[in-house]
Amino acid sequence: MAWGGSLDKKGSDHIRMVREADNVIKFLEDMKKHVGENQKKIIIKTINIIVDYVNNSYKSKKEL
Repeated sequence: MAWGGSLDKKGSDHIRMVREADNVIKFLEDMKKHVGENQKKIIIKTINIIVDYVNNSYKSKKEL
């Protein structure tokens, strides 16, 4: 990592997961432009689930 610090395995795994989640969210945000209102609501719920999962994963790893 080129951030001037070092991360342990948990930190590296978390950063990798955040980057993957960010890519998925970008894809879903773009998809929202091309679907109807009902599908947009489902996509928004999906994005919220992903964000909650990443946030909860961070909190649980932070407590370890």
